[in-house]
Amino acid sequence: MPMPLFRCFIRGDNFPGKLIGRKQPAGFYTTRFVDAASAEEAEMLVVELLRNDPDLDVAPKHRTQDAKVYFESIDEVPADTERKPNKGFTFFLMGT
Repeated sequence: MPMPLFRCFIRGDNFPGKLIGRKQPAGFYTTRFVDAASAEEAEMLVVELLRNDPDLDVAPKHRTQDAKVYFESIDEVPADTERKPNKGFTFFLMGT
């Protein structure tokens, strides 16, 4: 039996503005799809995907200690749901 498919809508807060060429901290929204046995497993898998995403990689000197991700929703969706693009971010400046 195939694993359930989960759509995770994520908000990131207080990431280095360097990601978008700014000094001010940045936030983002993104959606990721993962196959997982449960919503809890989907959350863990997506956190690992984000940790390894080159679009969020900055030099250690630019990293912030208060960067956090929040799962706005984790929904099981039909297995035939289109998973595109399953990458990318919509960035915004914090405090705006």
